Amino acid sequence: MNDEIAATVIAPHFDAVRDVFLGFDPEPDFSFVRLEKLKFVIDPKMHDKPRHFAATRDDGLLMLFAPQIVDLDVETLVAIIAHEFGHALDFLYPARFYTPADGPARASWIEERNVDTRAFRAWSKLWEDRNRDQVEWAADGIAELVTGQHITYCGSCVLQCFGGGIERPKGLR
Repeated sequence: MNDEIAATVIAPHFDAVRDVFLGFDPEPDFSFVRLEKLKFVIDPKMHDKPRHFAATRDDGLLMLFAPQIVDLDVETLVAIIAHEFGHALDFLYPARFYTPADGPARASWIEERNVDTRAFRAWSKLWEDRNRDQVEWAADGIAELVTGQHITYCGSCVLQCFGGGIERPKGLR
């Protein structure tokens, strides 16, 4: 598929999910303004394995989508985009979301009044040392907090979906 056509198909879904994330206020007088700078590009190299369709750069400012993502059903496409927005918030607001280290769970927001505490500093160190599974579980947990939709994994490629699947297995790449 032509990259330009893929971008045209992805754009309204990307924009709709971004609007949901921008509309979520984790606490009074706080909004995710850094998310407004997030862009996406089509990158044919993203689909290097059957289940790889998207990624978010670790500065949270760029998402990469394989053009083949548009061949997926819309629910899967939107679940993947929501997951990637979870990554974006996680990277744009380091250590501001708490997620357990031992498996998938809904994230919780750490309020501004708690950022200067000893507990937050300890959490920040743990956040910096997360493994790949913990980073992926965090993206799902953040997406669930913001959208209210529980992300699970479905199908033979074990892709993101909204309910009906299994929890993200440890070691899934």
